Order: sequence, then structure tokens, then C-alpha cells
Amino acid sequence: MAERVRARLPISAIVAVAITVAAIALLALVVVSARYPLPIVIGARRVPLFAGLTLSAALGTAAVASDPPSRHPSLVMPLRQRYLILLWWIGVSAALASLSFAAWKAWGVIAMFASLFALVKVLQVAGFIKQDRSVRVWHPFAAIMALFLAVAGIFAFVGRPNLPPPIQAAMVAYQDGRDGQMPASRPAPKVSATGLTLRASGDVDLGGLPATLFSYDDREGSRVDIYEADIGFPAPQGSVGVEDPAGWLLESYRLSLRTGPRGSNFLVVSWSTDAVDRIADALATQS
Repeated sequence: MAERVRARLPISAIVAVAITVAAIALLALVVVSARYPLPIVIGARRVPLFAGLTLSAALGTAAVASDPPSRHPSLVMPLRQRYLILLWWIGVSAALASLSFAAWKAWGVIAMFASLFALVKVLQVAGFIKQDRSVRVWHPFAAIMALFLAVAGIFAFVGRPNLPPPIQAAMVAYQDGRDGQMPASRPAPKVSATGLTLRASGDVDLGGLPATLFSYDDREGSRVDIYEADIGFPAPQGSVGVEDPAGWLLESYRLSLRTGPRGSNFLVVSWSTDAVDRIADALATQS
């Protein structure tokens, strides 16, 4: 007689508990990120990060609530149970893929390889669904194509332009209007000696990072944006470390972005590298 593996709880109860835990996790992430820019500190985009973490919480809860023998597929296990294990591994692969897509820091590469490993587990578990399948002529070609797509996906992932949302938002905002979303909560920095004239200011949500925008015109009438925040602005891929003052510099899409020393928490955006260097030096002396 086939051995029946029973869960500690009914499947419906496990699903209900997993959904409840996922909802609580999502609510906690939303509340915490509303008070503190957690995704920026972690180094990930908000929506795919929350999706991956919420799905991970649900899947982890389902695994803990189930009976240990029911987590490993076998041919003596009921077919429905094998399908549930298959769905669980598909969910794990999707959660890790969401986290790898969310990240702009190095840990995203780890999540990507973990997602590929979970995908291998999906194929392994799928072999327990119908054990009488024979290897057909097209299977090796499908495996070669899948390997090619996996390698191509890895190179596309590693080589993709991956700007942190605050940096991308600052570059887009430079081409748009100067108005902030709310009145400025910080006083304007004293940069008039550099030839800047303040045109607009206000608090903004800069890609998930609360900041204050001060938009200026220089002597030639060109725009210069200065952002100030409670934490430092994340360094994007392609930026270089600079000195006098210490910080990072990014030159991209005919724009120059510059930060200052640790703790100064400002970002200067302009069309000119010389301008951002000069203004960063003036801001650093005020910190």
C-alpha cells in the first residue's frame, strides 16, 4: 500500500495561514518604508522587493506549517501532494527572480543564481509527476536552448544599466518642472557665492527617498538642482570616487551628478562637471 504523507494541518488551513502572514509582512514593509527608506538602504526597487519578500514569507510559512516528510517528493506520495511541492518550488523561483530584478546592488546576482537553482529544482520535482515519460528526440534540443537562454539571461542581467531609483528620478526631474510636491522642510543652502540664483524649492519623493529639492539657475541661465536627504544618495553603477570633496561622480546622458563626504547627504545635478564639483565643494564646507 502506498504510504500517504499527511500534513500537520489541512491544506486549506496552511494556505490561509500563509496568506495571513504574507499580508502582515506586506503591511509591515509598507509602514516601515513610509517612515524610513528601507528599500534604498537595502538597495532594491520598492515594488518587486515587496513582492519577492511577501511571496517568500508566504512560502516559508507554508513550509514550516507542513509535515517535514511532505516537503520531499516521492513516487509513493499522492499526486496532489506532488503538484503542491511543484507549485511551491515554482513560487520560490518566482520570489527569488523578483528579488534579483529588484536589486541594483551585488546581492541581486546571488538572488539570480538562487532563482536558477530553484528552477532546476522545479524540473527535478516535475520528474516525479509522471515517471513513465521517456526521453524524446526534441528533449536534448530543448535542454540546449534552455541553457543558451539561461546564459544569455545572466549576461543581460549583469550588463544591464541599473540606476538606483533616486538617481534615475533626479535625472528625469532635471528635464521636467522645478516644483516640489510639498513646501521645503529644510532651509536653502548658502551657495550664492557660486553664482547660483534660487528659482524653486520643495520636498519631493525621489524614487522612494524623501528629499528636498532646491533648483537654481547659474550665471549663464543653466539649471542646477541640489537635493538634500536624511541619508546618503546611493552610488550607481558607472560612478567613480572623487576627492576635494570626497564623494562620487556620475557622468551620464549629458548630465553630471555629484555627492559629497559621508554625512553631507546632498546630490548636485547639472550639465557641467565643473559646476557640480564647485557647488559640491561649497556644500561640503557647510556640513
